[in-house]
Amino acid sequence: MLTIEVTRVNDSRCLNLKGELDMETLPMLERMAEAREGEGRLIINLSGVSFIDSTGLRGLLTIQQEWTAKGGRVHFLNPCPEVAEVFRLVGLEELLQGTSGEMVEAGEN
Repeated sequence: MLTIEVTRVNDSRCLNLKGELDMETLPMLERMAEAREGEGRLIINLSGVSFIDSTGLRGLLTIQQEWTAKGGRVHFLNPCPEVAEVFRLVGLEELLQGTSGEMVEAGEN
């Protein structure tokens, strides 16, 4: 199961994920993460993600590619150690960035 809390600040949308990101839950994230006119940045807070599989990783990459193609940016923040390790094992740790401080700047608080 996955829950997603959405907040918006200026041209940024913040998605706070909680639960598992896998084949079953990815379609919901993809719907919530669709790039919209006037939004320049998508922040995906991974701090509540307890599990991610290859489908979830592929989905995050697809979301990033779609936003980049439309001139936007995607930031993946605050993964738990287990999720960060999955990113590292597949060579995607460069996608992870930020600290809780950046979430505050983006309107998360």
